[in-house]
Amino acid sequence: MELQIKDRLYIPAILPKEGKFSEFNLKKSILRKIEITTKEREAIDLKENPDTNRIEWDVTKDEPLHVDFNDEEMQYLKASCERISDEVLPDDMWGTVERIYDALQQ
Repeated sequence: MELQIKDRLYIPAILPKEGKFSEFNLKKSILRKIEITTKEREAIDLKENPDTNRIEWDVTKDEPLHVDFNDEEMQYLKASCERISDEVLPDDMWGTVERIYDALQQ
């Protein structure tokens, strides 16, 4: 699955804040795989804008990260997306949800 920086920032927000121990371990594994390293942060100039409290980066330097999620992780991501399906969220966050569903179809 190819993930842009925006996807990697949204996925933690999609995942549940609490759950069983097995779900905690799945979440931890997913977060480890999508982590934005210090080197990446510097390369794309990732920072929080103090005026807007928004995270910003140079999108022209945003290189997609190829992530291989196992079946359990993909099912956890799917369940997480289904859990938020009735919430009102930004359109670009729904784009991340759509990318997860597309990956499930492959």
